[in-house]
Order: sequence, then structure tokens, then C-alpha cells
Amino acid sequence: MSEETDRHIPTIPRRMTRLWLLIILIVYLILAIGYGAVNPIFEAPDENHHYFTAHLIKTSRQLPIARQLTGDLIRQEAAQPPLYYVIAALILTPLNSAGAEDFLFSNPAVQLGAADALANINAFVHTTAESWPWQEAGLAVHLLRLYSTVLGLGTLICIFGSGSLVWPQAPERALLATAMIAFLPQFNFLHGSISNDALIIFLAAAALWQLLYFWVKGVTYSRLILLGLTIGLAILSKTAGLILLIYAIGFLLVVAWRDTLPADRTKLIKSSLQLAVVPAI
Repeated sequence: MSEETDRHIPTIPRRMTRLWLLIILIVYLILAIGYGAVNPIFEAPDENHHYFTAHLIKTSRQLPIARQLTGDLIRQEAAQPPLYYVIAALILTPLNSAGAEDFLFSNPAVQLGAADALANINAFVHTTAESWPWQEAGLAVHLLRLYSTVLGLGTLICIFGSGSLVWPQAPERALLATAMIAFLPQFNFLHGSISNDALIIFLAAAALWQLLYFWVKGVTYSRLILLGLTIGLAILSKTAGLILLIYAIGFLLVVAWRDTLPADRTKLIKSSLQLAVVPAI
């Protein structure tokens, strides 16, 4: 964007930036918590499997073994990286999370995914046992939904931080980027349900924020260690974290190439090849 165009973009006073960010985050919380409150239990995609994986870890005090689980309560989630579920199990520890199987009465007439359906849109039959005030397993489900909501809050803060690095003189752009994500219905719906996607999204947003910091302000060893920790946690959250690792390595190589003198770039290439080849050997 040209300097002439930038002159016509209104700039929010810096003292108001935090206030607007707070407003965006509060509205997001209202929307995401609202989705979590009104959506019937286990109607979000795979929500029941995510819940019972966390419940199993809580009750058995060990991680699930995929080849030993053939039932319908957990299914493919038994093979997922465990970080989201371990944290969820810790959240469930003080609660009575048993009895959630009672919410799994399948609706035999369901028209799942039919946009023109006027009835039978839920996969399960729901009763007043799910109504407010939530108790026991119902309370546990909504508490884990709130866990996802908090992770979404962290994602939005990371997006704002990234925007502030990209546009340090235009805070309204960082606010706009944050608001565009905060008010996406699918973002609110996802973060109002039980899903390990919420954790990988947060950690990926945090890693991208750190990478942008390296691009703008340079690489430091302490922040590089923090980035490694973030990506490691992402890998423990979902296998997609491995893609984040590959992306980060490529990004850091580009930063190193940019900051290296032309005479030293041959050494950089050799070092990079050694880094890639030695682990493979």
C-alpha cells in the first residue's frame, strides 16, 4: 500500500487501542459462550469422542491405547496426540464426569447435514437432564466447552500481536484482523465446543506471532527456545503440528538468508543441508 493511501486511513489513538481490543474480546466471549450454552450436548462434530477420551484419561490415569479400544465412545480420538485431552482430564478431576453415556440416545430419524430440514436436525435425542442448571456430566461438558473458549481467546490475542508487528504504526489494522476472526460464526462455534482443534489453532497462532517477531526484530536464543517449546506442544496437540515445524524451519532459513552476508550464504546452505541430512542418517 502506498504512502499516499496510508495518509487517508484513520488511525486509532494508541490509548484507545487496548479498549477496542478489550471490546472485541468481550464480544467474542459472549458469542462463543452463547454457542456453547445453546448447542445441545454432543451435537458438535466428534464432541462426544473428545469428551470420552478426556474422561477415560481422568478415570484410568493413563493414555488410551488405540489398538485396545474398539468401542464407539472414543473411536479415532484414541490415536490423537494427548495434550488437549490430558489438560481436559485435569479440568474434569474435581467433577463427577460420569453418566455422559445417557446423552448418547441416537435419533433414528435424524437428517444430519440437510440444510432444508425443519425437524430432526440433531444426531441425539435430548431431554431436560441437559437443562440449566447443569449438573454432573452436563456441567463437565460445558466446562470443557469453556476450556475451548479460553483457548480461542488466546488465539485472538496472538492475532492482534502479529498484526501489531506487521503494522506497528496502524493499530486499527491489527484490531480489524482480530475482529474479522473473532466474529466468524465458525470460529465461535468451534470454540464453543469440545475439540482438540482449539488447542492446535492457539499454538499455531502463537508460533506465527513468534516467527513474525523474528522477521521484524531478529532472532534471539531465548525466543528461539520459546518457539521450539510452542511447536513441541503443538505436535503434542495434533499431528498437524509437524507441518508447523516444517514451516518454521523454512521460515527461519529465509530469515537467516536475509540476515547473512552474501559471502557467508554458501556456509549457510551447507549447514542447512547437514541439519537436514544428519538426522535422516
